[in-house]
Amino acid sequence: MGTQTRDRFKTSPEYQELKQEQDPFKRRIQFLAFLAEKLGEEGVDAILVGGEAIDLYTAGNFSTSDIDLVVTNRTVTEKLLNKFGFGKEANGLWFNKDLNIVIQVIPEPYSGDPAKLRTFRIKGFELRVAAPEDLIANRLYSKKFWKSNPQRDSEQAIALLKIFADSIDNTYLNKLAKRGDIEDVLTEAREYASKI
Repeated sequence: MGTQTRDRFKTSPEYQELKQEQDPFKRRIQFLAFLAEKLGEEGVDAILVGGEAIDLYTAGNFSTSDIDLVVTNRTVTEKLLNKFGFGKEANGLWFNKDLNIVIQVIPEPYSGDPAKLRTFRIKGFELRVAAPEDLIANRLYSKKFWKSNPQRDSEQAIALLKIFADSIDNTYLNKLAKRGDIEDVLTEAREYASKI
C-alpha cells in the first residue's frame, strides 16, 4: 500500500478523532470498531478476543498491551493495517506509533461458538467480541495450565462471572470446563464471584 494512501488516511476525520482521544482504552476500541467495519467491507470477518475483549467487558479495568484480533483473511487485514499507518514489527505484531496501538492478527478460525458472540456498536461501527463464557474458560485454562499470570487470569475470570452473573450460559460454560479439564478452577472462581 503506497505512502499516498497512508497519508490520505492520516488526514481523514476518523484518524484525527482517534489521535485526539486521550483515553487509550477508548482509542483502541474506537479504532477496532472502525477497522472491523472496513474489514467487513472487504468481506473479512473480525472478532476481538483475549485481553482487550475482557477490557471491553470490564469497561477498561484490565488494560492489555496488545489487541488480539481473529480474522478470516490475514492478507487483506495486514494490507488495511498498513494503509492505516501500522508497521509490522519483528515479533509479528502490528504497531501504530501515532495511536499507540498494537495488534496481533490471528488467522485461525474462532475457537468458540460463533452464535454466542456479542456485538458492540461504537461510534456508528459494529465490533464483534468473543463470548464471556469463552473468555472465562480461556482465562481459567491459562491459570491452571499455562501459569504465566495465574492471579490476573483468575481476577479476569471472576470479574466476568460477576458482571454476567444474570446472563451467562452456564450449560455452555460447564461444557467448556469439562472439555478443557478446568471444572475445579471454574467451581473455585464461581464460589469466589458469588461472595463479592
